[in-house]
Amino acid sequence: MPSQTSEQTTQSAALRGKQIQSLIRKLKQKIQKIEREGEVTPRDCHIIPYQVNRNQKLYYYYKLQSAEPIFPMATDSHKKTKYKYERKSRK
Repeated sequence: MPSQTSEQTTQSAALRGKQIQSLIRKLKQKIQKIEREGEVTPRDCHIIPYQVNRNQKLYYYYKLQSAEPIFPMATDSHKKTKYKYERKSRK
């Protein structure tokens, strides 16, 4: 198996560098697109889906959960909680 020359190694590294830069650009564009489309979940939050069946209807609930209290409470907006509830119903 022939060994690569120093020039081939340099060209190979340069090509990989260009490929990485291209991927970084694409990822940044995807991030910007996601942010333009709407609200993004805060860092270190988890989305927990669950469903409830009531009156012949299936309700899907989504709970955002964070490690620290960051969401305003429903009953007192001056206080913070770790949870935020969202609901989307389906028939």
